[in-house]
Amino acid sequence: MTERKVVKSAARVLQLLEHFDDERRPMAVAEIAAHHDWPASSTSALMSSLVTLGYLEYDPGKRVYRPSVRVALLGDWIHRDLLKEGQLARLMEHLNEATGETIVLASQNGLQSQYLRVLQGTNALRLHLHIGTERPIFGSGTGSMLLSAMDAAAVRKLARRFNATVPPARRVDVEQVLADLAKDRAKGYSISLNQVTIHSGLIAMLLPVATGEQQLVLGISGLTVRLLEHEKRYVQLVRKAMSNFLSD
Repeated sequence: MTERKVVKSAARVLQLLEHFDDERRPMAVAEIAAHHDWPASSTSALMSSLVTLGYLEYDPGKRVYRPSVRVALLGDWIHRDLLKEGQLARLMEHLNEATGETIVLASQNGLQSQYLRVLQGTNALRLHLHIGTERPIFGSGTGSMLLSAMDAAAVRKLARRFNATVPPARRVDVEQVLADLAKDRAKGYSISLNQVTIHSGLIAMLLPVATGEQQLVLGISGLTVRLLEHEKRYVQLVRKAMSNFLSD
């Protein structure tokens, strides 16, 4: 969870819905409360309120909750071309099945790259990531790809903001960043190894979006040794999947 100031009640609603999206099954109050370390009474009140508002459904027989269709319809006007008929979801599921790796969808959130959707890997040794996870836009695979979609002036402006918020040891050399971004653009993808988590990394590629829409990045996350072994194959899989699932 981000350390930036947020209204607690708003954060809990979104954490709740993101947890449902991560687990993809009905859940009871006690399970939700235990996972988030929330008081059972306030968790129950929150979920009851969301039932009243039509965002959750309650099964009194099993005493479990699940998101309603109303939740599924929220934001269906955003990235309509990319999200229509579930192409993006099917693309991510296809890559998850083909690689066994964790598949993430990310976008920019200030000076962070934030995971909007996560499909957990199925390999015996895998990373377990969560929706809402934030990575620094400078120094992460998804961040590098997001930066690669910007012009030099925008990157320089973000670098100044970033350097003003971190200790001297973490400040970035913007000229080196621009040089690295040029290489990523030439390749069409970025690979980040052992930067955020030791022995693990991520291969990231830009998703095609319409002019004016928020840039999205698709990432394959896994162990460093496996990403290096399968780098070319994974990149080819993503490119082929984008062509198959996202082409008109």
